[in-house]
Amino acid sequence: MKKVVNTLIYSFPFQLILNHFKKNQLLLLCWVLLFSVINGGFAKGLGIPYLFLSPEYLNEVSFHSYFIVGLTLGGLIVAFNIASYILDGYRFHFIGVITKPFSKFSLNNVIIPLAFLINYIIQIINYQMVYEFMEFWKAFSLALSLPLGVFVSIFILQLYFWFTNKDFREVLAERVEKRIKKLKIGRIAAVKYHKDLKNKQAEVDGYFDLKLRWIKVSKKSNRKVFSVITGIFDQNHLNTVIAEIFIFVIILILGAFRDYPYFQIPAAASAILFLSIILMAIGAITFWFRSWAITGAIAIFFLINYLTTIDFLSKTHYAHGLNYETAPVSYNQKNIDKTTSPNALKQDKETTLEILNNWREQFTEKPKMVLLTASGGGQRAAYWTMNALQNADSITNGNLFKHTVSISGASGGLIGAAYFRELKYMQKKDQTLNIHNPKYLANIGKEALNPIIFSLLTNDIFIRYQSFDYGGYSYPKDRGYAFEQKLNKNLEEVLNKRLIDYKEAELKAEIPMLFLAPTSVNDGRKLYITPNSSSYMSSKNIKDDSLNTLMDNRSIDFLRMFKNQDAENLSFLTALRMSASFPYITPNVNLPSEPSLEIMDAGLADNFGVSDAVLFLYNFKDWIAENTSGVIILTIRDSKKAAIIEKKQNLSILEKLSTPISNIYNNWSNVQDTRNDLLIEYAHEWFQGDLSHAMLTYDAGIAFSDDSIDKMKHIEERASLNWRLTGREKYNIKKAINSSGNQKTLQWLNQSLNSKD
Repeated sequence: MKKVVNTLIYSFPFQLILNHFKKNQLLLLCWVLLFSVINGGFAKGLGIPYLFLSPEYLNEVSFHSYFIVGLTLGGLIVAFNIASYILDGYRFHFIGVITKPFSKFSLNNVIIPLAFLINYIIQIINYQMVYEFMEFWKAFSLALSLPLGVFVSIFILQLYFWFTNKDFREVLAERVEKRIKKLKIGRIAAVKYHKDLKNKQAEVDGYFDLKLRWIKVSKKSNRKVFSVITGIFDQNHLNTVIAEIFIFVIILILGAFRDYPYFQIPAAASAILFLSIILMAIGAITFWFRSWAITGAIAIFFLINYLTTIDFLSKTHYAHGLNYETAPVSYNQKNIDKTTSPNALKQDKETTLEILNNWREQFTEKPKMVLLTASGGGQRAAYWTMNALQNADSITNGNLFKHTVSISGASGGLIGAAYFRELKYMQKKDQTLNIHNPKYLANIGKEALNPIIFSLLTNDIFIRYQSFDYGGYSYPKDRGYAFEQKLNKNLEEVLNKRLIDYKEAELKAEIPMLFLAPTSVNDGRKLYITPNSSSYMSSKNIKDDSLNTLMDNRSIDFLRMFKNQDAENLSFLTALRMSASFPYITPNVNLPSEPSLEIMDAGLADNFGVSDAVLFLYNFKDWIAENTSGVIILTIRDSKKAAIIEKKQNLSILEKLSTPISNIYNNWSNVQDTRNDLLIEYAHEWFQGDLSHAMLTYDAGIAFSDDSIDKMKHIEERASLNWRLTGREKYNIKKAINSSGNQKTLQWLNQSLNSKD
């Protein structure tokens, strides 16, 4: 037994594992990150694991998509072996005197990559069965394309090393090494490298050769002249440089041809390519800086951080359709006040009253007015909003939008509402259009995360060298552009319009007014984006004696503030994206002002749109009270209003440190709910008509009945907050409309809207 244990401990594979944990923690971090992603421990709420477990290529999850991810994973494994070989090869002298040293080193260094690959395959099968309702054998056969891609990639790359370890080294490696050693840091590393090579040897009894035979290590081989060995290791320094350049060129090529579907590889593959560069860079930094590796990495980070502040490398994200070539508007109190001058307020209120009168003429008796609000929440919210509106429209015999005057909200909810509004508008022109067709819900449920991540990794992180024209102006292509293009394609291009294209339709009350209200990062003000100016949403209605005039105007009217920058030419898709700028995923837009306004998600100020609905009601309370039989604020939200209070005990040190910040983030919706409830409560006091507040809620913890299965189902977990939904998540969201609470709301809504029509 002792002999077996000693053989295991002093085997080459085991010694490599020990060495990684002892000296190569930075390399191991790459694998820890991948393990965490695959197993759902990292960014699961954002849906990042699903990009790896169910990659899409050419808009479908297929053999090709997994095969491409496998190819890049094979490249990552080879990169890991290169970095390990350069850093640790000299510790095992016998490697330098055997044939095909790198290939045999890689074979014995396979434990971590192999464990990851097996785990990856298991997780793929589990995901496809649980979340996409796929049968085992189909999921298993699909998953096998991943290791096939890994094998093909490794085989091709190993061929390169077989042919270059001798001839190519003699021609180029020595030249590269000599040039590197001319640098002071290079000389220091080289001296230490040779010193380590002489003095530090790891004891190894045996290793596996390429035929998987166990070969005993000759102790004499450890005393070979190490100058021969250094030449072999030098070749892999050059291989690292070549591999880095090769992967970088691949990323640039993919970015250059990003508009061609065949070049749009799965986002997971892009992420693995990027991680390969990081891994080899870690290897290079660790080799040349040795004990100064962490200090060197920090110095490089701060250097890159500084360079990004230079205009040439800084990244500005544009609002498509706006004129950035003309003089930027001065964003100061004086210009803000101009947008809410008495004349501006009077004109905008008269315009909106015209809209209200046009809406009122569609009814013979005083109608109920619906102020629709839709919560943010990425594609989950978009899908739920579309599903809820289709059901509400069906049960009210198409009268919901006839009674709806305004739509407000945030992020995905407004995208779903805007899509449904456009379809209703199209239905007015073409009565054969079936607004309840399942394909429209399927469209809004098509994934949009893959092109965002793909663009981020192949374009935004490096150099944005491509541009496109819109509305007479040119803009660089970034992940915001990629998101808009994918959304436009998913929705069959029906929202590919400018802001001004909705001006006349809203004015005639052919469609409800839509208030897009993203938030300014600079000062927290809302930016109201509407086809007809709405300065009354920005100005204070009550005068006070406060000496602080900074917030006399609580918000900004987009059309008036950026009139000279061609505000009406703004792409409607860009406007929707500005309201749905999720941190790190879709970039914050910079507007043409001085200082530049940075705009992010509307959910920062009000994720539910209730405050905008109440503010609109307040501005026109007299007209509404006189001309309607009551107001219904209908909130479509993708979360429960009253969350269950979870008991927390025995928190770890890290949890105690993060709890104050995490509590603020997790309870942000509850804070907004409390404020919105107060606003509606106060509205009951000052509004002289009937006011009701109803909700359609996506509750991830409800039970529902499915007639097709004839048994009770349970929605086990909440859909993730991202721009991609699994098949199971879509199924659960669709069925959530059948909850008793939602069905009661729909029935009440039908009675309220159809009682006098």
